[in-house]
Amino acid sequence: MSSDAKKNMPLTEALVFDIVEYLLNNTGYGYSNEISFFIVDKKPKRYTSREVVGILRNRPMFKHAKVSERKGGIRWRLDVNSLERYLFQKGFEKKAEARGFYEMIKQLKADQIGKSKLILEKEAEMDTNELYEALSKVWA
Repeated sequence: MSSDAKKNMPLTEALVFDIVEYLLNNTGYGYSNEISFFIVDKKPKRYTSREVVGILRNRPMFKHAKVSERKGGIRWRLDVNSLERYLFQKGFEKKAEARGFYEMIKQLKADQIGKSKLILEKEAEMDTNELYEALSKVWA
């Protein structure tokens, strides 16, 4: 094994991976407070809540989900297309594969497509606004 392969990921990138894992395990969405609590509780000596929120704001794969409710801070969604580009650009494909991200991404996409199909099957029962609202809840 080469020395590059043995190298650990920088702490910032490890935090990104932990946040991605949380979001993938929660249908691609999460509120700031929930994400921060999970990460800080999981690794209390490594990360602070401010660092978690800073990563959410400054990485291309974390987007604001457009919702009016704010039960736990801002709602974030995982943009899987941006995540895949990010992993490629950083050269973290093997690390992502080792953590099962690609399978989780595939499952998330399949779930969202399946939910969309179910909504579209009920299209005749809904007016345009209801249909749009139902679809936006899946993809917002």
